[in-house]
Amino acid sequence: MDPVALAETLVRIPSQSGSEGELATELVSVLGTFCETQMGPCGTVVGRIRNGKGPTLLLEGHMDTVPVGDSTAWSRPTNGQVKDGVLWGRGAVDMKGAIAAQVAGAAAACLDIQGTLLMVYVAHEETAEGVALGEALDALPRPDLVVLGEPTGLSLALGHRGRTVLRLEACGRPAHASMPELGENAIERLVEQLKVLMEGPLPDDPILGRGSLAPVAVTGGADAPVVPDRAWALVDRRLVRGETVESVLASGGGLPLSVAQSNLVFHTGETRCAEQFFPAWWLDPGDHWAMRARAALDRPPYRAWRFSTDGVETAGRRGIPTIGYGPGDERAAHRADEGVPTDEISEAAEGYRRLLLSLMGRRGRPRSPAQNPADRSARGM
Repeated sequence: MDPVALAETLVRIPSQSGSEGELATELVSVLGTFCETQMGPCGTVVGRIRNGKGPTLLLEGHMDTVPVGDSTAWSRPTNGQVKDGVLWGRGAVDMKGAIAAQVAGAAAACLDIQGTLLMVYVAHEETAEGVALGEALDALPRPDLVVLGEPTGLSLALGHRGRTVLRLEACGRPAHASMPELGENAIERLVEQLKVLMEGPLPDDPILGRGSLAPVAVTGGADAPVVPDRAWALVDRRLVRGETVESVLASGGGLPLSVAQSNLVFHTGETRCAEQFFPAWWLDPGDHWAMRARAALDRPPYRAWRFSTDGVETAGRRGIPTIGYGPGDERAAHRADEGVPTDEISEAAEGYRRLLLSLMGRRGRPRSPAQNPADRSARGM
């Protein structure tokens, strides 16, 4: 299986959050050539190879992308073309190049592994990471190790800061805008509260760094000469290890804060309400699985991602050992001219093959073409 050709195919299929159906169908078809495959809850694609006793590994990625945005801002193709040794297009680095590498690597190793290999590709990660993956994990055997395919530049990621979206609401008293002294302006009060929040202390983590705050939306009032009586802001708050919903809200010093909720509509029509709180996590480099994975990949450097991933669910909430390995530079994600070098896609596919053979490979047993997982009928999750 050619990972670059597969990546081109995946990038050419639009899959903005909530509209991943066509891509999911394509992945079910591709995975079905060498393993059991089915569609799980929330439109999650699940592939599985079971070969006797051994470890359970889970390769994971998200199918959805952010919108292309203003196409005039792009100087490169937006729809999955290779030019100058780079695959260009929305989702190329975040993260269809990695999905293609995982699938190709698994296809190359599938006849020589012992244990259970799960391949899980979820929807709506860009809007609420971990939500769809959590439901899939509820229906699957607990993995010994999860490998996320988010871009790492082929280094080994072991964690990242978490995030939450805080809602800050201010109330006032309406009045005619020509007589503002008769009312209380909720927007003015919101600005004052935001200033207090932004100037408050933030925790620091010796590995993941300092927490951060960034207002991302402000709403209030109407297009009318009325002093507004309500206004609110959404604030992106990056979290360090050990922070909880309660501790974050308490750190606001009594400001009217709450954790925002989001309503997700999946490509299957299923709906979920998700709390926008995603914990930080970090896997100790001395962990057994981290050391074995690093050795299998020729000892790449360790690092932390700057953004949040589905690891908030596997490692942050469930304590499952989780690492990240994927092609491309994370700084290219969500930007115009998003792209991933094709040689990194190929190298990542080979890295996944080596990783699977090292962690799950049969020792002293010859490869048997008759043992083809694709011949097995799909079973329930």
